[in-house]
Amino acid sequence: MKQQNNPPICNVKDTKEFFSSAMKIMFTPTIKRRSIYTEGDVSGTLRNAIADHLYVETYIRNYGNTRTPSGDTMFRLLKGIASESGSHRRKGSDMGKSGKTVRTGIEKIQSLLDLIVKKAISIGAFSTSVNVAIDEHDHPYYGTDSRYLIAVGSKKFRGTDKAYRFATLESVKKGERFVLSVMRRDQLDGIDNSMEVRTLIGHAVDLGIKINIILMDRGYLDAGVMNDIDIMGMKYIVPAKDNPKVLRFKKEEMHYSAKNDLSFLVVNDSIDSGKEVAKANFVHVRYHRDGKLHDFCFYANIEVTEDNVGNLAEIYRERWSIENGYGEKMVFEEKTHSPDIGVRYFIFYFSVLLYNLWILINLMRRLSELTWLIFMDFVIGMKRGRWGSITGDFG
Repeated sequence: MKQQNNPPICNVKDTKEFFSSAMKIMFTPTIKRRSIYTEGDVSGTLRNAIADHLYVETYIRNYGNTRTPSGDTMFRLLKGIASESGSHRRKGSDMGKSGKTVRTGIEKIQSLLDLIVKKAISIGAFSTSVNVAIDEHDHPYYGTDSRYLIAVGSKKFRGTDKAYRFATLESVKKGERFVLSVMRRDQLDGIDNSMEVRTLIGHAVDLGIKINIILMDRGYLDAGVMNDIDIMGMKYIVPAKDNPKVLRFKKEEMHYSAKNDLSFLVVNDSIDSGKEVAKANFVHVRYHRDGKLHDFCFYANIEVTEDNVGNLAEIYRERWSIENGYGEKMVFEEKTHSPDIGVRYFIFYFSVLLYNLWILINLMRRLSELTWLIFMDFVIGMKRGRWGSITGDFG
C-alpha cells in the first residue's frame, strides 16, 4: 500500500504569492508606468545584494544585468518609497491628490510584519505567554549632518558621533524569535523611554501576544518606565547599574540555596529618577556553571524567593538572546553608501521583514517536521527562486 504524506503546512505557492504581492504593493506606486523595470527587478536587486552580502552599489556595478536598475534609479525609488528623506514626518503618511492618505513603504512594511506575526499565531505560535526583550539599536551615520540624528558620543563608533536609532520588541522564545514591534527614534520625536516602552508593548498586545516578563537593557532603568509597566500589570527584569548603592548591596552576605546550587540576595529598594520613584526588588545572583562564574544583579517587580530565583536567573540570561537575534538580522541587512536617512530607514525595515519571514518559514518547517533552514540557505534560495527547497514543498 502506498504511503500517503500529509500536505506540508508551508505551501510553496502561498509563500511565493505572499512575498511577491507584498513587493508589488510596496514598489509599484513609485515605478513609472512606462518604466522598463518592474517591482520584481527592484526587490530582486535588494534580495540578491543581501544573498551575496554586498553593498547595493557594489552588486549593481559588478553583477547587474539588463533587468537590474542603476544605482541612481534604485535609490530614487527607495527614497520615494520611504517618502521622508529627513525623517521628520514621523507618521510616514501624506495626502495624495485624491485627498486620501497615502502610506509610505515603511508603513506598508509594518503592516506586513503584523501579518507575518498573525500568521504565526494562526498556526500555533505564542499559544502561551512569552518573555520579550526591548532594546535600542544605533547605526553609525557618516553622511551630511542632520538635526534628526542621535548623538552617541565619539567612543561608540569609529569616525562619527552620530547615529540613527531603532527600538525593537522581540520574542525570546526559541524558534519563535519574531520582531513583534519596531519603531524609529530621533532626538526631535518627543518620545521618552516610558512612551517608547508603552508603544512597543501596546503594539505587541494588540497583535494578540500574551507577555510574561519584559526583559530590558539597563538604559531603561528608569522610575517612569518601571511605574508604567507596573500600571500595565506586567512584570519586568532590568540590569542594575554599578552605582555606590548597588556596590554596597553587592558586599552584603548572600543566602546559599542548595536547591538551585546558587547564592542570592534580595533587597527591597526604590529607584529615584528625580520626577518619579519606583519600588522594585534588587536581586544579586552568583553561581558556577560549566567552569564559569556567573555574577549579576538586576531589578524586578517580582517577588523573588528560593523557589523561583533559579528560573529568574535563567530568564535574565535570555535577555541577551535579543543581541543574537539582532546579529542575525544584520546578515539580512543590505549595506549601502547612501547618505539619505529615508533610504537607510527603509533598508532596516526591509531587513526586519526578511528576518521575520525567515522565522515564519522555519516555524512552518518545524510543524511539518522538517529541519531548520539556516540564513544563507534561505536568502540564496530566494535569490535563485528555489521556493520549493525553502518551504520543503516539492509537490
